[in-house]
Amino acid sequence: MPLVKLMIDKVHYEIECKEGEEILLRESEELLNEMFEKNSQIKNLPQSKKYLMMSLLLAGEVSILKREGKKKEIDLKKIMSELEELEDIVEKKLDG
Repeated sequence: MPLVKLMIDKVHYEIECKEGEEILLRESEELLNEMFEKNSQIKNLPQSKKYLMMSLLLAGEVSILKREGKKKEIDLKKIMSELEELEDIVEKKLDG
């Protein structure tokens, strides 16, 4: 298993991962460090509270993305339904 060395919020970590997951870990490291920089108001909190706050912020973002994804899924289902109706209309016109 590959061993990836990360630095998140100036703390070093060594993480084992599956082959091919290294890029995802690097992207996650970059995202977390950006979030720590943007949310400087939590800078002086103890590490565990900082990580809790980051987890809550990320969970909020994931929740928003899920809602947006569900809305897009609903819109896609509506479009598919309308296309099927149009297909039926066209078939009737062609047959009759």
